[in-house]
Amino acid sequence: MAGKEKSRRRKGQGSILQKENGSYLGRITIAGYEPYSCTGKTRREVEEKLEKFRLHALKKEVVPRKIFVNTYIEYWLENVKRPALKPASYDRLERTYLRQIKNSQVGRCQLGNITARDIQVLINEYSRVLSYSSLKKVYELLNDCFNYAVVSREMEYNPVLAVHMPKKENLPKQTRQMQIFEIEELERIETVAKVTYTTGEPRYRHAYFFLLLANTGLRAGEAIALTWENVDLEQRLIHVKQNASCVLEREDVGKEKYKILITTTKTQNGNRTIPCNDKAMEALLWFRQYQETHHIQSEYVDCNNRGEILRQYTLPKILKNILTAANVPYKNVHSFRHTFATNLIQAGVDIKVVSQLLGHASVKITYDTYVHTKLENAIQAVNMLNRL
Repeated sequence: MAGKEKSRRRKGQGSILQKENGSYLGRITIAGYEPYSCTGKTRREVEEKLEKFRLHALKKEVVPRKIFVNTYIEYWLENVKRPALKPASYDRLERTYLRQIKNSQVGRCQLGNITARDIQVLINEYSRVLSYSSLKKVYELLNDCFNYAVVSREMEYNPVLAVHMPKKENLPKQTRQMQIFEIEELERIETVAKVTYTTGEPRYRHAYFFLLLANTGLRAGEAIALTWENVDLEQRLIHVKQNASCVLEREDVGKEKYKILITTTKTQNGNRTIPCNDKAMEALLWFRQYQETHHIQSEYVDCNNRGEILRQYTLPKILKNILTAANVPYKNVHSFRHTFATNLIQAGVDIKVVSQLLGHASVKITYDTYVHTKLENAIQAVNMLNRL
């Protein structure tokens, strides 16, 4: 829109333009800062705003950008986090933003005006409907993003630092408890694995996939990506070197499709060697024989009938059918890994060895996840004092 009048000011003080509607528009550019513009009903009002910005710049103070929180988070996700994260991790982070922040009042705030109170209200509202782990993801996303904004001199301070997370036990929706399979339940699954049609074909051909998890502690993605090249049948060893993830296909814009991506293991300690017990060997040998008798050429230990990698999102449905046939209550795929770890700990295996077999980043993760003092153990420990 063409202005009525444009006034030149002294160098470094910006310029002021009177617009058609009689209001005024001021602009100023100072090295190290985003170009600044402001409007006002009078020239005096605009001059004061320009001068305030100029003084901030002279003092090297931060001038918050005039940008919506949503817009800034999307920029941060795409340009800062996406290059730094594995695709599956980035997908999870983006889902948190899309589901919990984008359509919230916090997302619609301006970056320079967002307050700790705004974020505390959001956290308190979600504490009524989200589990602690999901709530923590919202908190951490905002905290990481605003920390970046502060370091980038686009915010003066991080308001999340003044926000308090509620106590975990106070939340109405508790994080789902870890589930494990009992020995009898695993035995039933083993029985189902041997069930065949009248033709001799296995009825549940992927049952041994889950039995392999229960006897090696592999993550589902690690088992999906396991190739024969990384299996030593003679030495009874599995070398874990890669992981399969189901990630969003981002090249095909306009369609939400997913693809299987082979990446490195989840943690640096994820690269490990796992010795196979008799039941793990039984599963591996079953896969080898099945592929040979059905003339399936595949690099993967378990695969579909075309020799292609399994689709991770199909596993829950496959497992549900197997558990129904075995008359075992449904537990998720990750429960097999939990079962492996729990059985080792109950057998008295050193926690460091368990952590190594699981490929955890630290022993603390293993300890916090699996070591729980049982009441009977506590009673025995206290009663030992009677012998002193």
